[in-house]
Amino acid sequence: MRPFWQKDPFQQLKRDLGNKERVLTSPEDLALYSVDATNFKGVPAAVVLAESETDISDVVNFANLNNYTITPRGAGSGLSGGCVPVEGGIVLSFERMNRIENFDVKNRTVIVQPGVVTEKLQLEAAKHGLFYPPDPSSFKISTIGGNVAENAGGLRCFKYGVTGHYVLGIEYIDAHGKLSKTGQFKDNPSEPDLTPLLTGSEGTLGIFTRIKLRLIPAPETTKTILGYFKDSESGLSTVEQIIQTGITPSVMEFIDPIAIGAAASHISAHFPEKAAALLMFEVDGSIAEVESSSKELCDILLNNAVKVVSASDAEERNKLWDLRRAISPSLIRIATGKIHEDIAVPRGKLLRMSGLISDISSKSGLKIAIYGHAGDGNMHVVILFDSSDKLAVRTAKTAAEDVFKAAISIGGTISGEHGIGCAKRDYLKLQLSDPNLNLSRQIKRAFDPQNILNPGKVLPGSTLRK
Repeated sequence: MRPFWQKDPFQQLKRDLGNKERVLTSPEDLALYSVDATNFKGVPAAVVLAESETDISDVVNFANLNNYTITPRGAGSGLSGGCVPVEGGIVLSFERMNRIENFDVKNRTVIVQPGVVTEKLQLEAAKHGLFYPPDPSSFKISTIGGNVAENAGGLRCFKYGVTGHYVLGIEYIDAHGKLSKTGQFKDNPSEPDLTPLLTGSEGTLGIFTRIKLRLIPAPETTKTILGYFKDSESGLSTVEQIIQTGITPSVMEFIDPIAIGAAASHISAHFPEKAAALLMFEVDGSIAEVESSSKELCDILLNNAVKVVSASDAEERNKLWDLRRAISPSLIRIATGKIHEDIAVPRGKLLRMSGLISDISSKSGLKIAIYGHAGDGNMHVVILFDSSDKLAVRTAKTAAEDVFKAAISIGGTISGEHGIGCAKRDYLKLQLSDPNLNLSRQIKRAFDPQNILNPGKVLPGSTLRK
């Protein structure tokens, strides 16, 4: 408890918000908002539970006057440290800004606040025969604001694309506390549309208050199919074969032996004795389309797989999905430490990248699990190690850098969907040239000259303002 003679530095902010209970400063509250799903941690000076764009503007004005920084936060499910307040300051939480404000069935659009959970939007769209395709694995907890900030991908990327393909406009509070608009929110549509620039900006250019999204008609039916393979090579070779046929599943997931073993053990699932890797597919569309594509897909799988399984009803489909969604939480049971990265490579080089990762695993002596969205070349690489062993920790970090370098060497990228945050900030220079990095710094300064918005993220050398 603060001594009675010590002034509360957030007293004015509490008055501005009209509710001191929405400014959290207890050690317990600060600890809760100091982490995300990575190993990074940063303890803020305060947490503000925003409820309106006026609240956000008040926080930005207060931060400018009192030399605080601001870290926007959705659900805290990110895997790049994007919402970790590494420089302290104020965490601005959107958990209370969770309203779906305008569902326009006729024009197939919706306006949401940033704290709307992805699953909530998907379920609401389904009630109207509509579909919001972006589907990150954390869809039950991740928020739309966080998804847009990271330009999140997901399981349906191969057919439907990423979050950015569905963002029609953004309202945001800028670094000066003023409300700005992009895309379909703008009064003058002839002005340049900054929506693509704000999407994926990771909270460094503005703080979202409302987001307008595009919806599409819901597919008539969906079918889920699993193919079990004797090894990773057989599975990834089959991915290349399927892509060459022109079949476009909505989901095409690859799971390697380490990941499938951990997930199956975690949920007490069984899989064929000779199986060591897995491909998981969903095919959606009209009944005729799904029937035709499923048959063609199964014919290919039957020629390559140890076993093929098709879900006959929703219950079986959910059981198959339980295995895929159990991967990330199950891997921590194998080792006390994990580094979870998400490189992406050209689809035709998945097998090559798998081999390079195997070499890195052998060189480091560490287990490395691979799974992810094979359809768009997005590979989740999870390096497992003993967190109490300092040498193992250093070796794991070196292995992660080696994975990034390997991906870049074959035309890939260091992040497919998780963003850069602070986790990959210092590795970005491996991929981007100095002129490109300097251009990004100039854009950051133009939007946020005092560097109060999510400092320490994305750009190498990004630090707290002086």
